Amino acid sequence: MNKRILCMGSINIDLVMFMDKMPAVGESVVTDNFATYPGGKGGNQAAVAATLGGDVRYFTKLGDDAFSAQLTAELKRRGVDMRHVISVSGDTAGVAMIRVDAEGRNSISFTAGANARLTAADVRANQAVFEGCDILLITMEIQLETVYEAIRIARQRGMTVIIDPSPVPTGGLPPEICRMIDYAKPNETEAEALSGIAVTDMRSAAKACEQLSLLGIRTPIISMSDKGAYTVIDGKPLVLRPVKVNAIDSTAAGDVFLGAFAAALSRGLSVKDGLRFANTAAALSTTRKGAQSSIPSLGEVEVVL
Repeated sequence: MNKRILCMGSINIDLVMFMDKMPAVGESVVTDNFATYPGGKGGNQAAVAATLGGDVRYFTKLGDDAFSAQLTAELKRRGVDMRHVISVSGDTAGVAMIRVDAEGRNSISFTAGANARLTAADVRANQAVFEGCDILLITMEIQLETVYEAIRIARQRGMTVIIDPSPVPTGGLPPEICRMIDYAKPNETEAEALSGIAVTDMRSAAKACEQLSLLGIRTPIISMSDKGAYTVIDGKPLVLRPVKVNAIDSTAAGDVFLGAFAAALSRGLSVKDGLRFANTAAALSTTRKGAQSSIPSLGEVEVVL
């Protein structure tokens, strides 16, 4: 039987435009397209984990608007258990505005909506959502104290904690919280913010990884876009080289990586195999537009592996 994954974090609707180049400050760039996609880091990761074989439960707050209904329906369609989500009357779902340039790079701004009103007190009052769960997969686009309380409860219950430290809080993560994290996947910018070490290549990634380990994080995984990713498993460095694909949109690649990794661990794969599985899934997701719409199927990932 698969281990159950509890996902927490933001669920947004993504409003997306593709354009030749990003506008500079004060500049208008005209494009000929606009699309809406279900997204949000937490929602994306839950959708990925469920699509790739995970048994997934979600906990957050949503509103009673049309976007909230659309987001809930989409995650249910993918098999995510949404029964524990708190609905807030008169509130809205989160909204992310995303621009993607011709090279697949993205710029994102968002408002968390009802997600932002999930409190640490809500987590304590709804500990039933942790029952029967083995893995906590959590992102930081919600209140910091809410994230920290969820991590504390997960650790008390012996759950594996996987965190996407984005956005990195001012001053980094508290030492108490770092010591409760099993896996954290910062990108280059986030790794520098957390470790104080600029990450530009595998050598600097190794130094940053060592510093994050000293802070208490059991297994930091530093992703570096087209350079791949770096981590240390059982005392040995592991470099994940990028899978060669025709990338057109990297919007959800990090979310696909973490959702796929959580799903792999829940299905009993080793950490190394889980990371390779996640690396492949993330690469495949960049060949399609959107966030949840870019998630590859289990069969597609396994064919490439």
